[in-house]
Amino acid sequence: MLNRDQIPGFEKLSVLLVEDNVFAQRLARQVLIHLGIQNIHIVKDGKAAIEALEDSELRYDLIISDWNMPNVTGLQLLQHVRKTWENMPFLMLTGNQTADFVHAARANKVDAYIVKPFSPMQLRQKICAIFNIKP
Repeated sequence: MLNRDQIPGFEKLSVLLVEDNVFAQRLARQVLIHLGIQNIHIVKDGKAAIEALEDSELRYDLIISDWNMPNVTGLQLLQHVRKTWENMPFLMLTGNQTADFVHAARANKVDAYIVKPFSPMQLRQKICAIFNIKP
C-alpha cells in the first residue's frame, strides 16, 4: 500500500547515496524510503562511490552526494560522473552556499543541490524536480 508521499514508479529507482555524516545519511535514507525508493546503496565517500559506479553489476538512476568528504569530494565525484555517465541525475548536498560553490556546481552540470541542513520536503521537491514530477 502506498502512503500519500510515495511517488508511483519510484520503487523501481536505484539510488547511490554518498554521505559521510551519519545524521544526514539517515535523514536522506528515511526520506528516500518514504518516497517509495527501495534500492538505496550508501557509501561514505566519493572514492567508494566511484567504485560502486564502476561495478558492472550495479546500475543507478540517481546519485545524491555530499560535497565535503574525505578521499574524493562530491565535486570530484560529479566531475568523474559527467565524464563517464553524462546524463546521470546528480543531486549535491552541501553546507556551502557561496557564489564559488554555485558556480562550480553549475559548471559541472549538477542537476540540483540542497544546502544543509535540509528538510525532508526540500529533498522530496528536488528529487521530483530532477525527474520532472509535480510534488
